[in-house]
Amino acid sequence: MSNGLRFMEMSIPKQKDNGHDVPLLVFPNKAAGETFDVYQPGVRLLISGRLYPSRVDRKMYMIPNQQFQLVNDPNLWINRVNLSGMVGYVQEKKLEDLFAFTLVCNAPGQQVLGHNASDGLGFRMDAWGEDAKRLTRLIHVGRGCSVEGVLRYNTWKNGNGEEAFAYQVRIRSGLYQCFGKNKNLVEREDGTPVSSGYKKEEVVNRGGEQTLPAAAPVSVEAAPCSVNPEEIPF
Repeated sequence: MSNGLRFMEMSIPKQKDNGHDVPLLVFPNKAAGETFDVYQPGVRLLISGRLYPSRVDRKMYMIPNQQFQLVNDPNLWINRVNLSGMVGYVQEKKLEDLFAFTLVCNAPGQQVLGHNASDGLGFRMDAWGEDAKRLTRLIHVGRGCSVEGVLRYNTWKNGNGEEAFAYQVRIRSGLYQCFGKNKNLVEREDGTPVSSGYKKEEVVNRGGEQTLPAAAPVSVEAAPCSVNPEEIPF
């Protein structure tokens, strides 16, 4: 690279014909074992490490945490990302079955990448279908969340006709967990949760018990999301 650092250029093979291989810049540290001068271009490897999305060049870097393993099975395909952090941004919603947000994670400092431990790492997240509906009810800015997903690489032409790219993590169905208080829920006077589609004053007494109006529709305020990757801040 122009700064004199040496990285291994790797790519995660695309899973579908209409997708893209996911490029990664991998820093060869001691944990990775022997890397340069050992593996030739085209060899298949199993790698594991921490991801560091760059704010400078927007590329995705990886710091290995275990030794590379040679893969002989041409049918073996693994693309797995586990993240835990706080929701930093929720996109304006433009598709009913899509939910997109930014998850901000902490990671050890990496001087070689100019990353300080106090800096957050922003990952663009998206979920579809029933998972999008569930996450709409669960997710809000400031809430903690742990997810498992697949790293994806998207390209498009921006408003100036130039090639642009972005990384996103597609959440795997059902593999997520939120923690901390859900601000999308309010409480009845007796302390039991009520969907934010109702107001506290709408809870009425019926036969000595507090219940919701039977005719009130069940609705939860939808968090915004979008399909335009340029609208999501890193």
